[in-house]
This record gives sequence, structure tokens and C-alpha cells, in this order.
Amino acid sequence: MSNVKIEKIRQLLIILAMLILTTVLNIFLEHFIQPSSLVFVFLVPAIAGAIYFGTWASVFSFVAGFLIFDFCFVEPYYSLHISKPQDIYNVTVYFTVATLITYLINLVRRQNTFLRDRLDRVSLIEDMSRDFLLLTPISNQNHTESLRIMVFSQLGQLALKYTKTILDVPAIIFFREEDGSLKVWAKSSVDLEIAKQESDAATWTFNNGEVSGAGTYTNSDARFYFIPMKSFEEIIGVLGVSYNSKDLFPEQRRLLGTISNLTTIVATRWMNLEFKPD
Repeated sequence: MSNVKIEKIRQLLIILAMLILTTVLNIFLEHFIQPSSLVFVFLVPAIAGAIYFGTWASVFSFVAGFLIFDFCFVEPYYSLHISKPQDIYNVTVYFTVATLITYLINLVRRQNTFLRDRLDRVSLIEDMSRDFLLLTPISNQNHTESLRIMVFSQLGQLALKYTKTILDVPAIIFFREEDGSLKVWAKSSVDLEIAKQESDAATWTFNNGEVSGAGTYTNSDARFYFIPMKSFEEIIGVLGVSYNSKDLFPEQRRLLGTISNLTTIVATRWMNLEFKPD
């Protein structure tokens, strides 16, 4: 049994336990509170389900709560028939309140997810910017070919490092050479092979400044999804990840774009320098 199924079963058992406890509490409260009002006590497991487990748990909780209330606390007992106008009114209010609460809680959950993703993005930018600052200073006057090789290798590895925090899949970095061609500068593993369809897709992305590869309409037979690394003036390289772009979450797309943009900013400054032979 998968971990997801085990987790769902665990959540279901917790909800059932809350419903049982609420029912026992209502049996006790029945002696002190008007029975028709006891339905609102079942909002407690519905709210808890929405907060901790999501919409399905909330819907299951308030529907099950209504059935338990109708069966055990509404005359005639042990049936699902409701005859008193007061009970009908309370049940209507119960479902209305439960629906609104579930909607509001899910809205807050989505906002929290959005804020957490934004914080993750800011954290990635801070960490990546700090690592870029630790590179060889651009003010170094000895701009030799070996320095260029070292810097672009470091840039590629840094970009792959942060790409892995988003998608733990094979990835590759291409940078533009001085003659305008595209060259592989960093791979997630030394034995990663680049097939012709990947090279063609990367070249198309470099030439056109648009995404291509897996999950797109261009070079869709490629295993990699390619993202251009471009500034306002030029395209300096391509970032490729072995992942279908259709399966990416919106925040993953934004984070990959952030990595591409930060790498572009640093690489562009180095590409505009003149390097002399060693």
C-alpha cells in the first residue's frame, strides 16, 4: 500500500474519531441544550477537517455530521425523516455555514500556499545571489581564457545546483560561445548523454528565444524541456531539465525562470569582456 493511501486512511480515521467524540458530546449536551441546535456542534469536525486535511475532509465531516444528527437527535429517531420546521431551518443554516466556512478556510489555505511559494522564491534569489557574489570578481584584470572557462563552469554548476532544489531530475546548461555557437557547459552528471533531438531543441530555443522540448509544441520528442536564458539585448544560453513542461506547477515554472534570469545577468557581464589567450 502506498504512502498516499496510508495517509488518506489515517486522515479518515481521525475524522471518524472526531465525529464519534462529537456524537458522544451531543448525547451529554442533549440534557441541557435544545436537541435541534445540536447539529451546529458537528461544525467542529468539519472545520478541523478543512483546516488540516482539505475540502474532501470538510465535506465528508459535515455530511456525516448531518446524517448522525438526523438519525440520532431528530424525531422520529433512527430515521432520516425531518418533520419539524425548526429542525429544517437549523439544518439549512448548518449546511450554509459549513459551506461558507469550508470555502473561506480553503481560500486562506491557498493564500498561505501562495505566500509560502513567494517566500521560497525570495529565499532562492537570496541564496543564489550570495553564491554569485562569491565567484571570481569581474574586476580581475587578468581576463584569460582559463578564467573564462572556470567562471562559466562555475555559473553552470550553480544554476544546476538550484535547479535541483526545484526538480531533482537530470539537467543541463548551454552557454553561447564567442563564435555564436551553443556549447554544453554543465551537466547534472558526467555520464548524461545528449541526443540529437535534445541538441536540436536547445538550438531552436537559443535561436528563437522561446521554450521548446518535452511538453511543448516544438521538438516535443525531446526528453528535456528547454528554457532560454536571455536579457533584453541577447540570448546567452539555454537551461534544460528532463521533465515534461505540462507537469510543472506554476511556481516551479517561475522558479526555473528566476534561475534562468539570475544566471543570465551574471553571464552577460562576463560575455561582454574580452579574453586573451593564456
